[in-house]
Amino acid sequence: MRTRLRPAPLLAALLACTPAATESPDSQPPGPTNPPPLAATSAPAPTATTPPPQPQAETLEERQVSKSAGVPGGVTVLWPRIIPRDIVDDNRGLAAALQQQMRRIVEKHLPGRPIDFRPEPERVCPKTGCTGVSVGLLLSRQSQGCLVLALISRPGVAPTKIVPWVGKVQLRSDTVGFREWPESQITVSDYVPCTSLLTTMDAQETAIAAALQAAAQ
Repeated sequence: MRTRLRPAPLLAALLACTPAATESPDSQPPGPTNPPPLAATSAPAPTATTPPPQPQAETLEERQVSKSAGVPGGVTVLWPRIIPRDIVDDNRGLAAALQQQMRRIVEKHLPGRPIDFRPEPERVCPKTGCTGVSVGLLLSRQSQGCLVLALISRPGVAPTKIVPWVGKVQLRSDTVGFREWPESQITVSDYVPCTSLLTTMDAQETAIAAALQAAAQ
């Protein structure tokens, strides 16, 4: 901000003029006339500056939204949703392994399509949807038992197809609305030992492949 300075004050008066005196033996020469003092000039008052506003930190829900919408014709592989929330810290490694396994399945059954592999914690598409097919996961764990669902959506703001992958569930509906919680549509019948994840995944790969190919059409 440009600081406006006050104009310097003008002189208070001109020097006084002294008329000539008539010389006489008793007269004394007139003494010097002192000019009036100049008025003091004060320094300009400092201008207060307002600090720039600080950006607000993102909420947990905002951090979970993908920073990328993917590319047309591609596939966005989202970070898994882990429930309940209090097991997240202990199961990041398992979630990362499941995400990598899903990437392998996408590469196998949708070959040649560009893949946008999203980091933790980006687990949902933006509000306008992902540009291509989106693939998410739901991981739930109870002690040594695991439950995994594949969540597959067409491009844009589209419902999500729920495909059981590991564990046994009853589905009230095999789809859920865009960005809605898939657990609202399931009832868990049985968890599968986490040590047998790979065997169970292989058995359900055909169903996941069919859902991927349908979403990509």
